Amino acid sequence: MVDEVYKVIGKHITRKIIYSYCQKVWQASKISYPAIDVDSLEIPIIVQYYDEIEDYNHRIENVKYELIKRAAVKPEYSILCSIPGSGRLNSALLLGFVGNLNRFKTYKKLNAFVGIDLNRYQSGQNKKGDSINRRGNTNARLVEFEMIRSMLRNKGRIKNHLVDYYYKLKKPPYSKHDLVALIACTNHLNRTIINLVRTNQVYDYNKTSH
Repeated sequence: MVDEVYKVIGKHITRKIIYSYCQKVWQASKISYPAIDVDSLEIPIIVQYYDEIEDYNHRIENVKYELIKRAAVKPEYSILCSIPGSGRLNSALLLGFVGNLNRFKTYKKLNAFVGIDLNRYQSGQNKKGDSINRRGNTNARLVEFEMIRSMLRNKGRIKNHLVDYYYKLKKPPYSKHDLVALIACTNHLNRTIINLVRTNQVYDYNKTSH
């Protein structure tokens, strides 16, 4: 059981932890009582569902592989992947939704495309709080959000100025809400992407402003 689970998620969790969870499952199975007989008609139905789910997962993995393969030929792909925590799949998806990054003269143009540029409303003395317009490419925006989330999940293994900036915003006296900090980091991500693409450089943590 440990070997099979390790084959699937071994890259993301240690074998020792997998063993402890498998041990709990094994112990639970010894004291459990089956709800149906071993020769019940429900057994082959469940097996069929399992086969369908497994086949579906294989197809998803094949699509992911094809996306990464097609994106890898573009010079911008290696630049995006050089940003720690961005991920190969997220980088491929972002290129798919955004297209040629060189067409954006400034990061603000990219912000507007993905819909994180600010909406400001003021009438006389009345002024509403700033909010993103959300009129851009929703899929690209969600991919960039996931990029930041991925960076935060891997904060212990990477050096990334976007992660530093996120936790700076979360600490007093800023104490920003999670979504506000996420959008602010996405703005910095777009600034980083456009700067790297236009100068044809890969990410270097030591060159970023802290």
